[in-house]
Amino acid sequence: MAEENPEGFNRSSSGAQLGSMDVHQIASFLNQLSTLQAQISKAGSSPISDPASPYFIHPGESPGSPLISITLNTNNYHSWSRAMLLALKSKNKLKFIDGSIKKPDPTDALFEAWERCNTFIVSWINLSLSSEISESVIWNNVASDLWRDLEHRYCQGDWFRVAELEEEMYQMRQGELIITTYFTKLKAIWEQLNGFRPIPNCVMCTEDCKCGLAKMREYREESYTVRFLRGLNEQYSTVRSHIMLMNPILDINTTFSLLTQQERQFGNLDLIDSKTLLNNARINYLDGSRNRGRGRDETEVVGQMEEAEVGAPRCSAPSAEKWDILWTHATKSMDCLHT
Repeated sequence: MAEENPEGFNRSSSGAQLGSMDVHQIASFLNQLSTLQAQISKAGSSPISDPASPYFIHPGESPGSPLISITLNTNNYHSWSRAMLLALKSKNKLKFIDGSIKKPDPTDALFEAWERCNTFIVSWINLSLSSEISESVIWNNVASDLWRDLEHRYCQGDWFRVAELEEEMYQMRQGELIITTYFTKLKAIWEQLNGFRPIPNCVMCTEDCKCGLAKMREYREESYTVRFLRGLNEQYSTVRSHIMLMNPILDINTTFSLLTQQERQFGNLDLIDSKTLLNNARINYLDGSRNRGRGRDETEVVGQMEEAEVGAPRCSAPSAEKWDILWTHATKSMDCLHT
């Protein structure tokens, strides 16, 4: 009995292992069968009706509806091409303009689907061209050829445009602009320059860049911050000096955030100063009128000054109308005191 128990135990263990292997094999077979069915189903479906296929066009799409709001002219190719590429990527149609999908033979089953998609893309591109450019490419009916033609004309070697942008950047000053508007104008110039002269991405570097491209990006960011600070008005000289003395210098977004906070503080101080000046002038005038007994009725003058304050924007200096009232009555008060 003692010898039979181990044999029975071994037989039951072997049976359990065999049953377990059968279950794993069945599960693997079912997975393979499911994958095969999915492949057969995908192979049997038409690319036109498959939403993941580049040949698929949504029923709501129209060749007469423009994809982007930017119109290509002789000076804005980079911004136009970026907007158009993003729009075509969202439609899964980039392969038609980069040459990945070649024009099939007329006898090919996908020829009609390709021709339909190509017509949509050519129409979308033509709708975003200026009238002069559109007339010169109206007979180009292949999307990839049309895209290369436009790129060759307006992208390659536009050194004069680069020089114009650099000159415009160096001459940019804040002046009467608020910080946000001034920053937006500079940002638009920087984006265009980056389009003409982009810094390539690291290919071999994984964590720490050793090829020097990261250092080039750092230098460019520092130059943006310095250029932004140099164009500010003198009222920001203190905060500008503090930022310039930092090592390393702050990035452009942090610098912009600090200066907008400073701008809000200046606005609050201007509001307090204008209110204080207005109240002091009002008190001086009323005191002079009481002491000398001359001038118009106090209530009338105060009413005029309060009416001039109504509708004045916050964080702004006194309006021209308020200054006229103050100057007129201050002059009369001085005349009363001298007589």
